[in-house]
Amino acid sequence: MWNIQKEDSLEKWESDICNLRVKYDGEKCNIYVDYKGYNVIIPMGICGFEDEIQKRRIDYDINGETGNFKSLSYVISKNDLRLFCDMIYFFLSENSLDEALDPAFKH
Repeated sequence: MWNIQKEDSLEKWESDICNLRVKYDGEKCNIYVDYKGYNVIIPMGICGFEDEIQKRRIDYDINGETGNFKSLSYVISKNDLRLFCDMIYFFLSENSLDEALDPAFKH
């Protein structure tokens, strides 16, 4: 499912559905989601991804610059990284966000 490339404190997780950039910061990591060239964290939340996270009781936050949707990332514990990335993959494979892609989210 994932092709993972490591570069210092950054990992690139590539798949046929989406690409993720994972930046490590101590025991936490930031996950940046790229779906067809768009950061889809906001559309994912609107379409129910946050419900999936809460069902699995994963602590998370969303980080980024105010008003800059392209800078948004999920912040999670390193212990939840694999599960969280797999959840993103399956959510995007089961839910087409093509209708929600907006130029404001374009990388």
